[in-house]
Amino acid sequence: MLNGTARKKFLNTAVLTSMVLVFTGFYAQTAKAQNFSVAFGRAESVLNNGDSFSDAIPVTNISDESINIRIYAGDWVRVSGQTSGYSFDLPTGNEDRSLTEWLIFSPERMTIEPGETKDIRFEINVPVDINLNGSYWAVIFIENVPVEEPGDMTPRPDAMQVGISVAFRYALQIYTTIEGTEIRNVTFRSLDIAQAEQGLDITAILENLGNIYLRPEVWLELRDTAGEVVYRQDYIDQTLLPESARNYIFEVRDLSVAPGRYLAMVIADYGATTLIAAQQVLDLTSSNITAQDNVTGGR
Repeated sequence: MLNGTARKKFLNTAVLTSMVLVFTGFYAQTAKAQNFSVAFGRAESVLNNGDSFSDAIPVTNISDESINIRIYAGDWVRVSGQTSGYSFDLPTGNEDRSLTEWLIFSPERMTIEPGETKDIRFEINVPVDINLNGSYWAVIFIENVPVEEPGDMTPRPDAMQVGISVAFRYALQIYTTIEGTEIRNVTFRSLDIAQAEQGLDITAILENLGNIYLRPEVWLELRDTAGEVVYRQDYIDQTLLPESARNYIFEVRDLSVAPGRYLAMVIADYGATTLIAAQQVLDLTSSNITAQDNVTGGR
């Protein structure tokens, strides 16, 4: 069931993480490679108070053996004081914009035969609360459960056997924004240019001051004194959560431009009517770098 507006984004891959599980005792645990795929990346919806949204996540067994899957919800937590400081691994309840309490899914466990695809159903139910505003999010984890294979069971009183297993999991991001409450506002906190071997490292910190998640387009331009773009480098799109910041690091190598003065600009398109940019003057003749204030500009 869907009320309001929803946009489901299918990605080539979801966020894939892995956990190393260590077991102690008189048996060994076999490590298995990734053995399933998920044709789903993230779900985005724009809903009102009391609305709901549901969808399905297809999971396919790409191995030659039966696999057991565990499904559970978690938070994508903003880590205070860090740029790009998001964590999947803190316990639920550490994120004040979590929608895990609105989220239901089924099943919690399932077995999938080789080549078979099964769906995980999920639903978001937004409560009626006039104080809700901006974006809320959660993560659905899909994790393979390693199969125990007994090893040498001969008791060894002088040593304990240790087995190691790697459990792969997909982190599927679920976002909901409360319609009509969006505040879209970003700023560049800083722009730093440092010399590196065979080039430059240009680092910009972009901060989301609004209340909605963003996936800004961010790129670097070098412009000559006539204003012509002589170099451009695009940055891969990344999610920028509200009240958090991310580092955007551009590694400029083997730059083929004539010696002279250039304007280095890191530009962000965050879905507003204007772009925002941070800039510094770069003197490639003397290798001196002169800083200027961050600026914003229109399209």
